[in-house]
Amino acid sequence: MFDQRGQIRIIEAFLSIAVVFSAVLVSANLPSSPNLSRQHSLASIGAQALVELDAGGTLANLIVQQDWAGIKQALDVILPLGVSFNLTVFNEEMQQVNSQLIQNSNVLGREAVSVQHVLASQTLSVKFFVLRLQLGWAG
Repeated sequence: MFDQRGQIRIIEAFLSIAVVFSAVLVSANLPSSPNLSRQHSLASIGAQALVELDAGGTLANLIVQQDWAGIKQALDVILPLGVSFNLTVFNEEMQQVNSQLIQNSNVLGREAVSVQHVLASQTLSVKFFVLRLQLGWAG
């Protein structure tokens, strides 16, 4: 008669291969959480930078004076090294206000995030602005 133990070992080996192969397939399709947390932290950094610049009315004053270089310098100081940015300023009708590019790099990378911030000027005639800050990790 035939030896039953050899057949069981072959079936066991095939089942083990199927389990390992399916585990590899499932894990390859799961999204990697470090990229999501990295994007979330980048959005948080951008939002905090805009709020910090807006706290004393500095950002609104720079926009009213159309000092785009001053805004770029302020963002260069506040944002950490390795973060590239592009800022666009819109008025209340969502028309672009800035006539010059406000950015530190042409490359935002694959994982760019966008943060929007609304602010008002603190002058006699109140003007509202919408800022769209796009951020990415350089390199």
